[in-house]
Amino acid sequence: MNELRLYWVVGELSGEKHAADVIRALYQRCPSLRSRGMGGDEMAQLGMELLAHWQNYAVVGFIEVLRNLPRFLRLYRRLKKDISAYKPHRLILVDYPGLNLRLLRWALRQGIPVTYFIPPQLWAWNPGRVRHLRHPLVQVLCILPFEPEFYARYGITATYVGHPLVERLKNVAPFSWERPYIALLPGSRVHEVKNMLPVMAQLKDYFPDMDFLVSRVTHIPATIYERFAPGIPLIEGQTHSLLKGAVAAVVTSGTATLEAALLGTPSVIVYKGNPISYYIAKRLVRVSFIGLPNLILGEPVFPELIQGQYTPPRVAAALREVMERASEIQLKLKQLYQAFGEYAAAERVAELLLSSTTQKE
Repeated sequence: MNELRLYWVVGELSGEKHAADVIRALYQRCPSLRSRGMGGDEMAQLGMELLAHWQNYAVVGFIEVLRNLPRFLRLYRRLKKDISAYKPHRLILVDYPGLNLRLLRWALRQGIPVTYFIPPQLWAWNPGRVRHLRHPLVQVLCILPFEPEFYARYGITATYVGHPLVERLKNVAPFSWERPYIALLPGSRVHEVKNMLPVMAQLKDYFPDMDFLVSRVTHIPATIYERFAPGIPLIEGQTHSLLKGAVAAVVTSGTATLEAALLGTPSVIVYKGNPISYYIAKRLVRVSFIGLPNLILGEPVFPELIQGQYTPPRVAAALREVMERASEIQLKLKQLYQAFGEYAAAERVAELLLSSTTQKE
């Protein structure tokens, strides 16, 4: 196979992990693969040429994006210029809808084939924007089992490839600690850690017989965690193991809630952001839950405490509830595996990418 040039745009940590797995699978099939774009350290270690690092643009929320709008506009212009010069055989967009939907529309005007791997959750907040994916040059690859049916209603053929976490979490060993502990996951972005960790740190006063361990992501300095949760041990880069061994967990809304569910850890889902961003999101979102486990199972298996509900007494009460109901919750969580099915997601994505990519000589 001749040289294959792919251009990737990834905007956060979980998306990078999924993309990196796909790149590994692609190398096995196409050793001449070249990758370039916006990504992170793991993708760079696999040989990807980084134009930009996602860490510099990892913000969520309407107000937060507005505050950084000039930076995002500069990034958008840089990406367009770089893609045009690189002339990729295919542009691969991974989640990150604020930027990627805009790049999608531009790329299609240039005649560039696009794969949207992990398409935005338009079913939750803006079904009208789904029309941007209805184009012969667009390939849609989903990781949630109900999404192809949603897209089919709008005349779009989407393929369910399986969720990468299902395979990744099959043989996780529990973290070893001398006492029973509760895992605290304050998020993968700096502003999330600053917002979420102070309340989490107060929970130790409600559970004197339990230890609390904070999951630290490697790209956020330890000093930030230590400032908001002094004296609580930090466990770096072992989130899955930490969740597996925990009696329960407090998890900031995001991919980590699904990780906790697939590992069978009774959890409380929490989130607190900018009040204006939350007000706007609440007006737009059309789903009953914010946590993916609850959305997929159609019931609040994990309690959700959002904004003003996110207080130490309420989180402590919810933690006691999930620990008391641990066996019942774990039984319900087994249904997630049935919903996702057995798929080698990265292998499937690599196959579909190669089969749909026409190389330019």
